[in-house]
Amino acid sequence: MTGDLTAITGSILLRERGLWQKLRYFTAPPISEEDLWTLVGKKFKQVPESHAESAASALKSVLDNKRFGWVQQNRPPTDEEFNSAVMATTVLLTHETLKTNRRGASSQFQEKEVADALEKAGLTFDGSRSAILALDELPRGHFSRERKVAGAKCDIPIRLHDGRLLALECKVSNGPKNSWKRLQREVGGKSDTWKGTHGQQVITGAVLAGVFDMSCLIAAQNKQKVAIFWQHDLAPLISFVAETQKPTNSK
Repeated sequence: MTGDLTAITGSILLRERGLWQKLRYFTAPPISEEDLWTLVGKKFKQVPESHAESAASALKSVLDNKRFGWVQQNRPPTDEEFNSAVMATTVLLTHETLKTNRRGASSQFQEKEVADALEKAGLTFDGSRSAILALDELPRGHFSRERKVAGAKCDIPIRLHDGRLLALECKVSNGPKNSWKRLQREVGGKSDTWKGTHGQQVITGAVLAGVFDMSCLIAAQNKQKVAIFWQHDLAPLISFVAETQKPTNSK
């Protein structure tokens, strides 16, 4: 379609809708969606007709000249160049696709386990996906899957029996360094947003699986006040939710 990458055009990107995603891995280094959007000047999921040529030009400008040296020289590839480029690009694309799929599968499995545990504990699932602007939009004793709370996506918002909202995030980490991104940046950043809007009526929680740095866990609990639970043992989460149903003693 592209003449061995020598003719990447806007019309081809419009005709082959998923091609732009694959071509991101033909660049050096592979370019993220966000970086491509910056180069094009527009955010999109499908290349828009108005920016098709800009997208094609942006991709061509960052092609990997070592893998695809013939493009810059404006000639067809030799058989050796072609086969080498196919192998290198296939390995790169497969590796990145596998990582993405594994992250998505782990996250979905984690959220399902939490949802199943909450239902067994007597909470009611609310299938709405609309944004939660006021806490009463989610009834007490109910929970949802992936809804925006105060403008930030929440994996599992839970309306506790006492009226507070437990904004629960599900995170998997494959190592100490990755754990800081998953817990501090992603969960901690949302916690600031939620508390800035709803104050003490929102509790930020995280269900974790994998490897997390101990200092990261301590910082999340002590500085950002994130309640931490573990996927392999959800009993403390269920116990915490159940405790909010009991009346408080007052003197």
